[in-house]
Amino acid sequence: MVTIKDVAKLADVSIATVSRVVNGYAHVRPEVRDAVNKAIDALGYRRNGLASSFRTQQSNIVGVLLRQQRTPFSSALAYAIETTMFDQGYRVLLCSTNGDADREQAYLETMLDMRVQGIIIRPSATTARTVKQVSTLRESGVSVAFVDMKPKIASISSVVCDNFSGGYQGMRHLIELGHRKIGVVAGGIAQRGGSQDVGSERVRGIRQAAHDLADDVEIVFSHPFDTASFEVGREAGQAMITGSPGITAIFGTTDMLAIGVMHAAHALGLELPRDLSILGYDGVLESAVTFPTLSTIAQPIHEMGQIAAMTLIDHMREASKSPRQVVLENTLIQRASTIPLEI
Repeated sequence: MVTIKDVAKLADVSIATVSRVVNGYAHVRPEVRDAVNKAIDALGYRRNGLASSFRTQQSNIVGVLLRQQRTPFSSALAYAIETTMFDQGYRVLLCSTNGDADREQAYLETMLDMRVQGIIIRPSATTARTVKQVSTLRESGVSVAFVDMKPKIASISSVVCDNFSGGYQGMRHLIELGHRKIGVVAGGIAQRGGSQDVGSERVRGIRQAAHDLADDVEIVFSHPFDTASFEVGREAGQAMITGSPGITAIFGTTDMLAIGVMHAAHALGLELPRDLSILGYDGVLESAVTFPTLSTIAQPIHEMGQIAAMTLIDHMREASKSPRQVVLENTLIQRASTIPLEI
């Protein structure tokens, strides 16, 4: 392996001079800088960024912990964070926790070992452990910001969407179209309530809208499940359509759940949306290419990722020490999958 000593020898300068050139320090004569750079190119020397970070405590590495990366929502959010960070000179370590507190802790400990400057966290379901871990990070001088979901920690910046109002807005849309027996595909934790996760907030909004806007709304919930996916949506949709006659609309609490319901409806021979209106939630790209195109409560995913990244950057650069609590609004995108109920 080529070392800094090898570069110094070839350039006929001191190791300290090579270090100053590699780390971008000023006050190096142009001819000396040129000689060092030529030696670096000739030898193929690569700076040991991790070793440098131990000395300077400035690694320019940022950790991003999301629940998972395989969903369209998570992929879009990760892309927004990563591209924003890269454009600002940072490099991102992207990890999936799968909502597992042990996995989250293992990644956070690794990131501490790697001297990351900051971390963006989509917290696991075990928020008490997340709070403890965040305290350890901050004591170690690591900047932290939450995205998509946050524990009740006022001292930590967060960027989230208003999931309660999104659920309310979606249910209002279906009620205004005349639907009264409405299926809701939501996870078990969301159905039970009492949690601060995004699904629970959406279901709270759905229930509140049904209570506020009509006296005769019947909500039929899917069988509970742990993780939302296309496959779960398809299974839940089949069970709901065959087991609950009279449902005229189904609200999937993610777009992929709703798209799964749509596939189940097609397989059962239903004509959409005449026989069944379907509404999703997230506004991912896939919602615009279904047949029929999917109406959805669209989150500003890219904006959420950008703001989370810039918020963390401001903290790392000490441009802002005050916590920032950002709540973004959703938008109803009505497409072909939801129509007025024909009586």
